[in-house]
Amino acid sequence: MICQLHALGMNPKSKLYQPDHWRGRAEATRKKAEALADGKAKDRLLKIAVEYDKLARRAQVWQMRRNEDDTWPEEEL
Repeated sequence: MICQLHALGMNPKSKLYQPDHWRGRAEATRKKAEALADGKAKDRLLKIAVEYDKLARRAQVWQMRRNEDDTWPEEEL
């Protein structure tokens, strides 16, 4: 399975597939937003943090599915 992922240019050990990576980015982005007084910039950073949270959930689901089954539907690769 891992060879199949590598053949597609995917590295399952990459930090991009780790939920904690995205959670850390979300937390850091929220901290930056808290330091801002400007409403527009602050709102934009908070929206970015939400998107990082979504990526974290996606990475978590990806890991769970990968652990459950070594065969992946083509649309998920």
